[in-house]
Amino acid sequence: MAASRRNVRYRVEREGFAFVLDPDQVSAVKALPDFEGREEPAVAEEFLRTHAEGWADALAAAGAAKGDYSVRVDGRQGKAHLSQAGTLVFSADL
Repeated sequence: MAASRRNVRYRVEREGFAFVLDPDQVSAVKALPDFEGREEPAVAEEFLRTHAEGWADALAAAGAAKGDYSVRVDGRQGKAHLSQAGTLVFSADL
């Protein structure tokens, strides 16, 4: 079962924005202080649910296009970087 989770992309939608967390980013989420010790899939799903509304509000306020956004977690900077079609659109504090 663990092997199949490595291929799972986690996705949460809010107000026309979809936030997608690739499997390789889950380990970065698990290293964040608020999510340490938690396991998949709960850690990825909770991380996205926790931040999706704020990210959607910020993207809408900035006039960003609705659609899918890839989430890259940078634990050292304490930021989530949101990209659409490979282009960085927004960085948010975690």
